[in-house]
Amino acid sequence: MRRNFDSKMIVQGSAGGQALVSKKPLSFWGGVSVADGRIHDVHHDLRGQCLTGRVLCIPYAKGSCSGSGIMLEIIRVQKAPAAILCLEAEPVLSLGSVMGWMLYERGVPIHTVSKEVFESLKSGDDIMVKDGGGIEAG
Repeated sequence: MRRNFDSKMIVQGSAGGQALVSKKPLSFWGGVSVADGRIHDVHHDLRGQCLTGRVLCIPYAKGSCSGSGIMLEIIRVQKAPAAILCLEAEPVLSLGSVMGWMLYERGVPIHTVSKEVFESLKSGDDIMVKDGGGIEAG
């Protein structure tokens, strides 16, 4: 059964994919491999999981300004997640996606959702992120 939820679009685009959900924040700098799109932060519960083509659901990104560079590079080499859903949009990571749209005409849609919506999402859910806001999950 498909469920519709409100979301706030931070970075444009529509995309769909299988959810990859964590309750832990993720640093793209040092936490994500540009070469293969895998999470390799040894302290993260998604370690070893590939985020390429998935809808990454994390409470927020953490790290320094280098996270936007990692985001931009995984967009360039086509190893990026299909979309990101979070509780709080971290501006540096969002900048990497915006730059992807500007430089490569592709980026990662980023939306924020309420705590209730976030907590209802499960890894493996099929999620569609709509340009302009809103998601479908099922």
